[in-house]
Amino acid sequence: MPQSYFALFNLEPRFALPGEQLDAAYRKLAAQVHPDRYASAAPAEQRRALSLATSANEAYRTLKKPRLRAEHLLSLRGVDVLDSAAPTSPDFLLEQMGWREVLSDARAGRDGTALEQLGDLVRRRTAGLLLQLEAHLDTNDDNCAAVQAVQQLMFVEKLLFDIDEAHGLLEA
Repeated sequence: MPQSYFALFNLEPRFALPGEQLDAAYRKLAAQVHPDRYASAAPAEQRRALSLATSANEAYRTLKKPRLRAEHLLSLRGVDVLDSAAPTSPDFLLEQMGWREVLSDARAGRDGTALEQLGDLVRRRTAGLLLQLEAHLDTNDDNCAAVQAVQQLMFVEKLLFDIDEAHGLLEA
């Protein structure tokens, strides 16, 4: 069973996690285990504090990002997103192909407006996926649907990266 990052911060394991709650829990733990506080401690205590500080940093980075938080919740349930063969909806596949075509055309035509519009559309779709994840993970306990949403989120995150990269090339 993987270590629960939520337990490390004494937080309820839920996808809907207020950022300020996570930030406060992280700051509290980080202050308690900061290696400087253990500078004059025994070597074993120093190693333990360093290990806890490292775990706190990794946990915070994971829980701060919604997709990684969803993957962590699923892993706590024994589900590995990358090993799961969740079927991709044909509608999402068509949507992906359309977005990629718009991106390709916008790049070729050096069309910043089209890139902006596509980015806005994909960000709205991302927001919808996050709402779906909250329902699948916190309300319905539907791991299969959550895996599908995480896999779709992986795609849209990559697409948003590619859109940003295309914007950067236009500005160069």
